Amino acid sequence: MSTLSLEEKSSESASEVIDQKALLKRLQAKCHSPARLRTEGFITSPCPKSDSPQWKGIIRLDLFKRTPGPHHHHQHGKSGHRKARGAVVIDCEMVQAEKGRRVIAYLAAVDFITGEVLINSYVDPQRRIFNWCTRYSGITLKAMKKAVANGDTLRGWMGARRALWDFIDSDTVLIGHDIKHDLNCLGIIHPRIVDSTILTAEAVFRPRWETQRFRRTWSLKTLSCVFLDRFIQGGSNGHSALEDAVATKDVVMFCLEQPEYLKIWAEFTRGGWNDLDDFETLKFLITDSVQVSDYL
Repeated sequence: MSTLSLEEKSSESASEVIDQKALLKRLQAKCHSPARLRTEGFITSPCPKSDSPQWKGIIRLDLFKRTPGPHHHHQHGKSGHRKARGAVVIDCEMVQAEKGRRVIAYLAAVDFITGEVLINSYVDPQRRIFNWCTRYSGITLKAMKKAVANGDTLRGWMGARRALWDFIDSDTVLIGHDIKHDLNCLGIIHPRIVDSTILTAEAVFRPRWETQRFRRTWSLKTLSCVFLDRFIQGGSNGHSALEDAVATKDVVMFCLEQPEYLKIWAEFTRGGWNDLDDFETLKFLITDSVQVSDYL
């Protein structure tokens, strides 16, 4: 059985670091502009306190905060805070509180570059819940009570926000699928976003102006099927935040590393090809060098 020498291990490690830096640079180039984020309904600046407050779910808009800058981690490094990651994927599961307002009940966060699971935790809503939305959230009252009793929860949306801020700063690229909903339930304003819904819709529609809304977007379930040959969200127990976060990571990674596949899918989809919804068809079109014009 062969083993690597110290020099070989060092060279391999250095090569991996270079690859990771190159990947992060490509990802950063895909961050959406403030104009595109505003068009898609993101909150991009703080809202002043008002006598007639506006709400996103259970959170008043004036309580939304910008992600702290890099100094935040430098200042707190000696007290156990971690170095901010270059890119993090998040997914939240929400339940319904009063007036149908959505509140976070589960948070998953994954390092985009390494795949390390950073957070995978229930979030105690700390208020009365009228609908656990189990069919979609995968969360039940029984499971939440057990997690709270065992001390395995983050404390409310502010606790979840603090937990995420332990891993990110304003330079971190935050990634998600329709991530504005996740940010809204965390009360976070973040400048560097890559959203798999926007990334794929831009490939299809190629809008001339960033103020143009997309005619439609594609679900994570569909994108996972066509790009990854992976079936998700198929169980009867609802979604898994961690499964969705990993799928989002892999979809975005696919778009970065397989641009020719993304281009073919986008061209057929733009042309109204409704059957291009599985990986095998996409792979056939690539390997056989099929021309879009032959089918449209």
